Amino acid sequence: MSAILRLARSGLRGGNRATAIATALVAALAGTGVVAGLSVQGQGGAEVDRIYRDAGRPDLAVYGTPEVLEAVRRDPAFAATAPVSPYLEAAVALGQDSVEARVATVVGGTSPVGRPLLRTGAWPAAGVAGEVVFDQAAATEAGIRPGDPVRLTVGGRPATLTVVGTAVDLTDCFYPDCDPIRLFVDPVTLATLAPPPTAAPTPPATAPTPNPPGAADPAPPDTAPTPNPPDAAPTPAQPGAAPDPAQPGAGDPAQPGAAPDPAQPGAGDPAGSPGADRSAADGRKAMLVARLVDPDRADAVAAEIGTRSGVEAVQPWPDTREDILIRDRIFGASLAGFGVFVLLAAAFVVAGTATARLLARRREIALLQSVGYTTRQVIAGLVTEALLLGAVGVLAGWVAGTLLAPFLQVGLGGALGRPGLRIAPLSLLGSALLVGTVLAAATVLPAWRATRQPVSDVLRNAPPRSAAPARVTRMLDRLRLGPTYRYGLGAVLTRPGRSALTAAALVVAVAAVVVGVGFTATVDRLIAEPARTGDPYDAIVVADGTDPATLTAALAGTPGAAGWYSRLDRRTTLGDQTFLSRALGGDPADARFMVREGRPLRAPGEAIVGYGLLRRFGLQVGDTIEVRAGETPLRLTVVGWYAETEDTGEVLMYRAEMLPGVPPDAYLVSAGPTGTPEALAAALRDRLGPGVTVQARKSDPDELGTFALAMRLLAVLVLMVSLANLAAALLTGAREHARTLGVLRAVGFTVRQTLAQSATGGAALGLAAALVGLPIGLLVSRLLTNQVLVGIGAGPGLAELPSAGLLAATVPATTLAGALVGALAAGRLARAGAADLVRYE
Repeated sequence: MSAILRLARSGLRGGNRATAIATALVAALAGTGVVAGLSVQGQGGAEVDRIYRDAGRPDLAVYGTPEVLEAVRRDPAFAATAPVSPYLEAAVALGQDSVEARVATVVGGTSPVGRPLLRTGAWPAAGVAGEVVFDQAAATEAGIRPGDPVRLTVGGRPATLTVVGTAVDLTDCFYPDCDPIRLFVDPVTLATLAPPPTAAPTPPATAPTPNPPGAADPAPPDTAPTPNPPDAAPTPAQPGAAPDPAQPGAGDPAQPGAAPDPAQPGAGDPAGSPGADRSAADGRKAMLVARLVDPDRADAVAAEIGTRSGVEAVQPWPDTREDILIRDRIFGASLAGFGVFVLLAAAFVVAGTATARLLARRREIALLQSVGYTTRQVIAGLVTEALLLGAVGVLAGWVAGTLLAPFLQVGLGGALGRPGLRIAPLSLLGSALLVGTVLAAATVLPAWRATRQPVSDVLRNAPPRSAAPARVTRMLDRLRLGPTYRYGLGAVLTRPGRSALTAAALVVAVAAVVVGVGFTATVDRLIAEPARTGDPYDAIVVADGTDPATLTAALAGTPGAAGWYSRLDRRTTLGDQTFLSRALGGDPADARFMVREGRPLRAPGEAIVGYGLLRRFGLQVGDTIEVRAGETPLRLTVVGWYAETEDTGEVLMYRAEMLPGVPPDAYLVSAGPTGTPEALAAALRDRLGPGVTVQARKSDPDELGTFALAMRLLAVLVLMVSLANLAAALLTGAREHARTLGVLRAVGFTVRQTLAQSATGGAALGLAAALVGLPIGLLVSRLLTNQVLVGIGAGPGLAELPSAGLLAATVPATTLAGALVGALAAGRLARAGAADLVRYE
């Protein structure tokens, strides 16, 4: 063992520094990619599980009327529950947009099950009105801090609250992936925003039609922080006096003449229709958060409770956790996979550099053999040398990957903040084993070949033997090339093994660049065409209790609006599993979802499903399924599947006519060909007035862009290392043939011809690498991108190719790069005198 270690130390001290640095650098790059990918995958889940425990394990969130939830609270599947918590639905201004919000109370002594976790500031003071704890993810997005004022609209009444803190709530995933955002206030503030039933009489209603223009807006005095003036005329968003959802019985069908409030469960439902049995006597909805006896049965318990009368929705923790982590997991896995891709490049680079190192030290190896070193000892010493270089690279890569991972976190930063450094010794051990295995395998063969050279030939400095020269000479004779190009190609072709390893490293580098650019092109297309992610609209209009007929008429007359459709979300069960379903209303032609197989949704009784739901239940186009949307049983025929990324594509859509009398949650409006989401949202606000919540569609390019940038950066680094490896290989070859080059210089070869000879060899390797790497890169790009698209629910087949210009430039650019590297590598040797070259050692 001591002899092997001495041999390894000797090689490190006296070997070629350039090849040693290349070996360590490529090991560091591979380690960085693998460690960063594994860290991104692991740190998000660990952080979410930690806050889940801190929040008291909220396994189930159930929504409905307070009376129903009090009965549900006694279910034997529950180990513990929080008190039934009433809440109000509101719209909150965030910059130029407004978002849906759920306003609930947090009081002292509340059960720890499902408690929100304070991140900054403090909770609202007891008994003090006007203070709010804001949703952490939304606050980060909008730049809201404690002390800032925020504007809310509840039931058409504006109010201004002061932010005193921010908190994370786990009853649903985080903004902007999920809404409503969650706000927490003192009970006094909640009562001020929407007085209890005894605080104000029910406003009279004499006709089912809207109030005539100029009619006063019925707002009880001293009940809202900033009520509308008594003589204020209704805005276009509130034709007439829309009933206040905070008022007892407002919109209740039992009160003749009152306009129905779609924000209330069952409001406006005829007798016997879905939701008709839901109480709307209290204008508030309520929520129950429970911890289960058996958390593994969350889906089954949610499916059973979701069918009970009066239960509006059920959200199990496994679904919420999956929604929070899905992008993080997919992109982490892709990054780790790209690290393995880099590792493949490392294998070829290491094999090439090992060959170069061993050729430079072949006389040293022969001397060792002549004094008694066995072949096994020599190979073990050379492999140990490579492993020591790799260990340095892996340690550097582990540090770099650990430092880089927090900046690659996708989807969690807004709610949880950027994670701190997560020191994971296991990732160091894993990457060391992986990289070490590759280094050892890449070094063994060149080492074995070096020990097989005849000792006598090596000691008298005879050129290494090759079986190829005669064949190469005949081939070059047929090509009728000039002496410069002839010798340049000959230097490459007479060493097929070394040349193949050098070209293979370039092949992987070219493929890595194509993969990185292809993934970026796919992300750009997803952002530019939102139908690819299941969002074929430009602005969202939240119903907010406005009369549907009046609202749809206003939508049709909005400048810049090309069409609209309505949407009603419900938790739905199939067997004992739950998922999201949506009832679509309006003109089916305006719901321009990207149907990948089958046809669009057109009539009641039909359904289209996201790719994730198709895979989860093994469905096919043409299947008939029986589901329960809330309390309503539905029999549907699947007529197609479409691209959808919400809930990882586990979404079912059917026509709203199958839920008669149930008002929609929102209206989704599309802009004309030249319109933008922001311009359409502004036009809708002008048309509908401040009482209606309007949101421009938002994409999420920043986090995806960070990931795409990381992939491109890794690809460029691999390319640089591969070009450095090419330079080292060409320099080694030039040194090996230094005596031949000296003879050529003696008979008239110029410095320019010498440089051109090396450039020819580099260009040949670059051309071969580009011709092989380009199709491999296109194939790997499609496979990797499809894996990501399937994981997020969009389905396969949406991967984009790099631009035609890039593809066309790949071959000439790689060839030119090889030529430049070859010329630079031989620059110093080419300027040496003929006498020095003939005596070169």
